[in-house]
Amino acid sequence: MRKKVRLFCIAVMLLISGGLPMHSAVAASKPTYTISPASKTYKNKMMNFSTYNTHTKHYYLLRSYLEQLEKKGGGTLVLKKGTYTISNTLYVPSNVTIKMKDGVKLVKGNKTGTSQFVAAKSMFQLIRPSKSSKKGVYGKHNGEKNISFIGEGNVTIDMNYIKDGIAIIMGHNKNVNVENIQFRNMYSGHFIEMDASDHVMVRKNTFMDSKASQNVNKEAINLDTPDKSTQGWSQTWSKFDKTANKNVTIEHNTFKNLDRAVGTHKYSEAKYHDKVVIQNNKIEKTRSDAIRVMNWSNAQIRNNTIKNVENGKEDTRGILVSGAINPTIKNNTFQKVGRTVQLMAWKNSGPGSEYRVTYNELNQQNKLDLTNNVAKDTAEMFIRINYQYNEFLLSTERIFLVTK
Repeated sequence: MRKKVRLFCIAVMLLISGGLPMHSAVAASKPTYTISPASKTYKNKMMNFSTYNTHTKHYYLLRSYLEQLEKKGGGTLVLKKGTYTISNTLYVPSNVTIKMKDGVKLVKGNKTGTSQFVAAKSMFQLIRPSKSSKKGVYGKHNGEKNISFIGEGNVTIDMNYIKDGIAIIMGHNKNVNVENIQFRNMYSGHFIEMDASDHVMVRKNTFMDSKASQNVNKEAINLDTPDKSTQGWSQTWSKFDKTANKNVTIEHNTFKNLDRAVGTHKYSEAKYHDKVVIQNNKIEKTRSDAIRVMNWSNAQIRNNTIKNVENGKEDTRGILVSGAINPTIKNNTFQKVGRTVQLMAWKNSGPGSEYRVTYNELNQQNKLDLTNNVAKDTAEMFIRINYQYNEFLLSTERIFLVTK
């Protein structure tokens, strides 16, 4: 205890003298725990539970340390090489970094070996363990903050084709980083579900392989709002206040063999995901629109390569845009895509259909930027803008592209 106090005092002195940045001083006071698949739980807690068995042992292992990190106000959990089978949801508190070493593989388990509870659909949810079972805990962007998932080397999160499974669910969060992880084997869920979150960075990851969902519209990264009407968010710890995401950057990732790479498929009326940046990504072999923009304001989609959307079928789109305000879409390359970009008015069907039609709002610079996209082996060499809802002939404007 005296040693920890001494280290903290040294960190504070260095901070005051200018020798240590603020985040390093804070980190100096937080613990780091290192585990392997063979590790016991923190101080052997939970190992005497009747539900502790070969199917749940890794769930309890990580859970025990995450609960300890909540008590400590944060810290780092280092996972050493090996396979961890995660049967149930792990809740992550603020100020926590989960660092995965080369050779780590997290696999979504579908068995618990007990009749007391079934395997969960999600792997991680970004809420502190002590509040995870409570109702209406967080609204706006006031939930957990400063959370990172960092892969070092070859690191995989395998969703094992569990139907409706989701690897990471974030909601009402701030300052979240997901970096250098291979996400694989999705089925009708999402790899990342992002609601009501502010300052999110997703970079240098691979999102690969999914089974087709019923409507072929499940995004690897889904941007949504916590809205009971649209039924896209079901976490009871949320206030369901329809807060949108903002300041989201998705860059230098690879997406392959999916329904969609990034997008929104239901909107909350007059709620806009603001300042979403999608740049320098490689997207290949999607069954539907590679990127689906819906109620995004001030988005920037640039320098991405989009190839092979449903084998270049004539009426498929690389980027489909609805309800966008001031979108910048430029310097993207489209190859073997039916339509490169299409902008159209839209209305929710089914859940959320009570909301009014959402329209795009483009200025002249937005239209000029659209000309700076490149089309290769595409069915159409222009961008369609449809101004009226459900009208695709009389209200269409065409913006022609660079061709190669």
